[in-house]
Amino acid sequence: MNRNNVTLRQLRAFVLVADKGSFVAAAETLALSQPALSHSIQQLEEQIGSALFHRTTRSVKLTGLGMGFLPTARHLLRQIDTSIADIQEAAARKRGRVVVACLPSIAFRVMPAVIAGEASRLGLRVVVRDVNLTAITTAVLDGQADLGIGSFETATPSLDGLVIGRDRFYAALPRSHPLAAKPELTWTELQGHPFIAMTVEHGIRALIDNAIAPHNIRLAIASEVSNLVTIYGLIEQGVGITALPGLALPPGEHPMLVYRPLRDPVLERTIRVVWRHGIGLSPAARAIVKAIGEVISDGKVLGQDRVIALSAAVPTQDDVSEPPRRRRAGTSRAASQSVEI
Repeated sequence: MNRNNVTLRQLRAFVLVADKGSFVAAAETLALSQPALSHSIQQLEEQIGSALFHRTTRSVKLTGLGMGFLPTARHLLRQIDTSIADIQEAAARKRGRVVVACLPSIAFRVMPAVIAGEASRLGLRVVVRDVNLTAITTAVLDGQADLGIGSFETATPSLDGLVIGRDRFYAALPRSHPLAAKPELTWTELQGHPFIAMTVEHGIRALIDNAIAPHNIRLAIASEVSNLVTIYGLIEQGVGITALPGLALPPGEHPMLVYRPLRDPVLERTIRVVWRHGIGLSPAARAIVKAIGEVISDGKVLGQDRVIALSAAVPTQDDVSEPPRRRRAGTSRAASQSVEI
């Protein structure tokens, strides 16, 4: 006799008939026909090898074996129902949890507004991991992050993505600096002034070098650092000036620094949100993607509306819910170097 063929449907039918004392009432509760319910009980009795009910034309009563089996059946159903409820709750929490791997500048300037705004309104839990571009790609491909946000130089076949903004470069200099009086600056005007550069392992250094080299512009590098906070400290002390993408600048008015848009050439990095190819976005992840695009498009939210002008492409529902294979991280509207800030 194979006892493994007992089903949940049979157990629920047994417990309900025992509780109701009636096949008719139990069938109505389960939305089954009475013959279907009777068949389930019959199958259970065949599996057990004995009758569970005494049936008469007027009543249904448990047999001795049925009375002994009833507590066990109730316990099994409670355990199963509790386990399923726990799994459903965990799945619901996971659907409402979005892990975002992004550049530190994105984590600092964009994600707080996203979390305080749309994520809070929808009750979503957002986990932010601020890492470099390589770690962003790894986290998304390994499934450690639902979304990645960064500036990607070339196409990555394993990632799908969407352009959400372009981040222009600005000169950052002391308020007392002679160039601070101008509303905008050219890269040529930076020549001859001590320049604080990022170290060579940072993508931002390569992006600047590649942009100005064709114009025969040579910056007078006075110091090289690997941390944005150090750059700001050096500028405040009058050591030199620098150039950074808008999102890497401190938000709002700075008591000692000013920022001026740079031209000739105008240098931008393209901001993309990416996700693993072939993996559709959950509703929570789609909501976060849309919120990110809206935050980037709103200069006031970024706190730099007077100087930072990101030309954002706000994602639509179709942008983030279409089959992933239709969009790739490298098939964006503009190419960009890797910038790890």
